[in-house]
Amino acid sequence: MAKLDEITELLTEELEGLRTAIAQLHKISGELKNSEVVRDIFTIKRELSALDQKQDTHFQRSVRESGKLSEKMADAKLTPKWLLALFCIASTLTLLALGYFGYHFIQLEDYRAESFENGKEQVILDLKGYFDQHPEVYNDFQAWSKEQERVPNQK
Repeated sequence: MAKLDEITELLTEELEGLRTAIAQLHKISGELKNSEVVRDIFTIKRELSALDQKQDTHFQRSVRESGKLSEKMADAKLTPKWLLALFCIASTLTLLALGYFGYHFIQLEDYRAESFENGKEQVILDLKGYFDQHPEVYNDFQAWSKEQERVPNQK
């Protein structure tokens, strides 16, 4: 039984130590609840929630602004539409002018040949009419022409 008494005594001592530890914990807990640290923690939590709200507001505004900027970037072109239209019109006019003048340049040789033939025929008709009116000049021309045939080309 002596051992039982020893065990009981040990348990009693442990219970007393536990009671004193609990009493100290209650005392420290009360001090913590009344201390400025707890008040500071609540202030910090309140400030953190206000900061979180400000950040959310700022983030939403940033998202809106970046959306607007993206729309403006999509609308922005390197060249305006009117400049593109002006370039197309100028290019078309240039091609038409080159085609027109090219066609007339090609036709120029044909026109020259036709004009030469027409002029040659007109000169012959004019000379024939002149020679018919002045037979003595025609006789002199024939004499000159025969002389020219005898003389070799001296070029």
